[in-house]
Formats: sequence, structure tokens, C-alpha cells
Amino acid sequence: FGLGACASQPPDFSYGGAGFQPNNVRLNLAYAERNFGDMSQYRGKPAETAAALAQFEAAVAGMRDPATSVALPMRYGSQVAAAVREEREAIGISLHVLPNQASAALAAAVGPLTSGDAAAIRTALSNPLFTLGPDETLARLTNLPRMWMMESIAPILTRAAGSESGVVIR
Repeated sequence: FGLGACASQPPDFSYGGAGFQPNNVRLNLAYAERNFGDMSQYRGKPAETAAALAQFEAAVAGMRDPATSVALPMRYGSQVAAAVREEREAIGISLHVLPNQASAALAAAVGPLTSGDAAAIRTALSNPLFTLGPDETLARLTNLPRMWMMESIAPILTRAAGSESGVVIR
């Protein structure tokens, strides 16, 4: 699977009508390639960027949870860690923040970003998890740099949605 596979299916933040479910790791992984396999498609679209990053963080949180029984072959663990680092550095979230917390903060910003309500956007992006402050965080969500590691791991994460073998990422 490459980026070409993403191009045939547009992003779907309705998750096939199921809606974003942070605790549904298989659903988040199933839409990984489609929704964050090519982050350049969200340039100028901060709400979509935040939604894709929230999904990525939710998928990482789910893979870390042994109760999900979703596993990724150990050889991909360092790539997932590099993708998390890349994403967190781009938008100013500390590596010490748990993935489920990062996902929740990003997901909470989607509604205000979609509506364009400046006060609500400022409030959502003033969350202390966003260390760059609301203005710089909004600027970065609007013009995210290329996420090479995240995009390269997305097809592998999609394939992991149907797996129950390998090692759970901690």
C-alpha cells in the first residue's frame, strides 16, 4: 500500500457513518491510511488536520492498551514512535503527554475550528497541552509541515486493524 491507495478514497471523518470513537482502536486504525496517509491534503484546513491528528493519537493510545488485542509487529514500533515525535514537535505537544490526552485535546478543537468561532477556537487551543499557545498552534494546524513518518506508517496501521498478532506497543 502506498500513497496511491489513499488517493482513491477521500478522507472520511464519519468513519463510514460510525463517527469518531476514540476508544475504538480498530475503527481508527482501519481509517488510518485514508485519513492520515497524506496530510498535505489538509493544508489550509485546520479542523481536518486536528481531526486526523486526533485519530492518529487515538490509534496510538489504543495500540498501547493490551485489552484491545490489536498488535503491531515489533519491527514497526520505532516508526510509530518517530511518527508521534514528528507530529508532537509540529504542533507543540510534549512527548510526556499520553496519547489519549493528546487525542482528546485535538478532538475538542475540531468543532470550534469547523464553526470558525474565534473565541471558541482560542479557548480550545489554549489547552495547556498545546505548548505553543493558541495562535501558533492554529498557524501550525493550518499549515502543517509534511508528516513523512506518519504518512509512511499509515498503511501499516490500517493493516494492523485486522491483526491480533505481534507485540502491543507500550
